[in-house]
Amino acid sequence: MPDEIAHRPRRSKLVSVEDAMKAIHDGMYIAIAGHLFSNKPSHLVRQIAKKRVKNLTVSTSPYASYDIDLLIGTGCIKKTICGNVGFEYLGLAPNYRNACQKGLIEAALGDEATIIGAYMASVEGIPYHPIASIRGSDVLKMTTLAKEYIGPYGDKLIAVKALTPEVCIIHAQESDEYGNIRFKGPIYFDIIMAKASKKVIVSVDELVSNQKVRSEPWRTSIPGFKVDMVVHIPYGAHPCLSTGLYDHDEEHIKDYINRGRQSLSGGDTSAYQEYLRKYVYEPVDIYDYIERVGGFKHMQTLRRLP
Repeated sequence: MPDEIAHRPRRSKLVSVEDAMKAIHDGMYIAIAGHLFSNKPSHLVRQIAKKRVKNLTVSTSPYASYDIDLLIGTGCIKKTICGNVGFEYLGLAPNYRNACQKGLIEAALGDEATIIGAYMASVEGIPYHPIASIRGSDVLKMTTLAKEYIGPYGDKLIAVKALTPEVCIIHAQESDEYGNIRFKGPIYFDIIMAKASKKVIVSVDELVSNQKVRSEPWRTSIPGFKVDMVVHIPYGAHPCLSTGLYDHDEEHIKDYINRGRQSLSGGDTSAYQEYLRKYVYEPVDIYDYIERVGGFKHMQTLRRLP
């Protein structure tokens, strides 16, 4: 290897939120990582909504929540590819439910195996991935993502077509400037989604030194060569949780759901529009947003660590 290549300095992956948003445009296919309330890149999602991007196709981990519901509520989504969208014990996702009932979006449904199998096909570089778990279920009857076929040995199998997002956005707890991503808890499907995507943008709560990363190589879950951009966003998952750092903000999520419900079936949309004004469209940056949701004093009540 020539010396000029062997000693070429690494490029920092750190960018501003504004620079990260330049990668998101109308009509593209993006993936949003995280699972249910965990590790959702919520601040980046709000920036997509604030940018008023239109006609997005969005896939997620099998279980989405605030991310998909907010992007539907702001008119950004044309098609969803999800296993489920909801807030678990807190209730259904109001905008997603309303959009599906009224046919406002195209909703491609599937279970966990369907969604993850489709990402796996891209990871493996093949056009589809075989699965078996939905055989005999109504999922196969309802989904547009899978179909039965006869394998080379005469077996009846189910194929899910590869999903290859143009951009995947992820939230993690730590990264160095070169994009070596470290989680402090369950990673769910984020690694598979990152590998399946053409470009990866990660928001992180904390930056650590490259020396620390090199001294603890087992802590790196997504290596820097797979990451295109890192954005330092403290509390960037709020109102969702960031594993090992802070819990989800239950009261904020309840307020969000209640405001969304009021706008269902032709109801009063003013409460939901006020939420968007206060927490999505007007905040200048993450620090302004934090002040609007109660300040750092409130955030400390959500912290899992002293």
